[in-house]
Amino acid sequence: MGRPRAKAPVRRYHLSGQSVVTIDGKDIYLGKHDSPESIARYAVLIAQYQQNGLRLPESFSMDEIVQRVNLILGTGLASQHQAQEPITVRHVTASYREFAKLRHTRKGDPELIRADQICNALDEHEGNLEANQFGPLALQRQRERWVKAGIGRRYINRQVGLIVRIFKYAVSQELVESATWQRLKALEPLRQGTTIAHETKPVVPVSIDVVRATAKFLSPILRDMLRVQIATGMRPSEVCSLRPIDIDRTGTTWMFRPAKHKTANKGVRKAVPIVNDARDAIENYLNRGPESYCFSPRETVSWLNTQKRAARKSKVQPSQLDRSKPDPMKQAGDCYDSMSYRKAIQTASKKAQVPAWTPYQVRHLVATAVRDSVGIECAMALLGHREVSMTEHYTRTSEQKAIEAAQHAPKL
Repeated sequence: MGRPRAKAPVRRYHLSGQSVVTIDGKDIYLGKHDSPESIARYAVLIAQYQQNGLRLPESFSMDEIVQRVNLILGTGLASQHQAQEPITVRHVTASYREFAKLRHTRKGDPELIRADQICNALDEHEGNLEANQFGPLALQRQRERWVKAGIGRRYINRQVGLIVRIFKYAVSQELVESATWQRLKALEPLRQGTTIAHETKPVVPVSIDVVRATAKFLSPILRDMLRVQIATGMRPSEVCSLRPIDIDRTGTTWMFRPAKHKTANKGVRKAVPIVNDARDAIENYLNRGPESYCFSPRETVSWLNTQKRAARKSKVQPSQLDRSKPDPMKQAGDCYDSMSYRKAIQTASKKAQVPAWTPYQVRHLVATAVRDSVGIECAMALLGHREVSMTEHYTRTSEQKAIEAAQHAPKL
């Protein structure tokens, strides 16, 4: 049974300085927070909401609410709601921040961090600009700032694309006109060789020998995470968020079936076989709550503390076995995220005195090895791709394959 509808949804303070109320999943802005106008608009709105059976009428218009309140207050004004309270870029970003928190709920989600950084940049440079005045030239100005900051061309194009999506969301919330979003799409992306933005090096597979050398300097938990990733080709974020409930153990072959993943919104059902070394590595982490994370930073910290105590030259008194602070400011979390996983790998690679590498290069390593052994279709199935072109991105033809092909080329 669903939760009953509130008879009077709460009026809240919004980061834009306005009062806002959420009805039928839609944020309705009422004007300056706690002003007589916003309180009156809220009262009239709730009355209409209750009279319509706790729903907004199909023909609902905030302009009608504003006009009714103006008559009640005796202002005699019939101005538009947005004309009284102009929507600025800062209002748009504040609205999108709330939407992003609902969409990216996992702690430390890189997409949420990226959205927050972009909103900060827009607030700093264009925050007071009226949202409907933010056009291709303003978007180009922000892009030039990123170029001057030394950010790579491809990443800048991704950033610009997210700004366009932010304004698309603003259209859905009736914060800006549809034409504003359409104008932003007119800005062409930066093309290779036609801009001063530097080109980032493509991601290449890491050598398995480098991975093995690095693994010697990892904690047992991180080493097992790496074993699972190498054996399955999972994304770093998928390895970090593994839970017993996500592993189907009903058949002879265990299958990783996450409830949430990157391509779930496209109708892709993720299924990764947990066999051989992956199964051996994860088996000892399944004897916990079904929704608990398999790989815990807290367990890594406990292991490290045990290693430090064992390495002490003087014995620790029983009363001093737990010398941790009672309420430390920084505590280990319930699970790793892609950033902490990457940092641990790079720290270990430095100790191993091998070239620095990232966990995502392991995915490229697995994809290339599988393609070379059993073909592109098997690599595509393992990585969970819908398009062959995406798998090709991960499995750039190895030099050895090119050499073999050249040996069979015809002669004049």
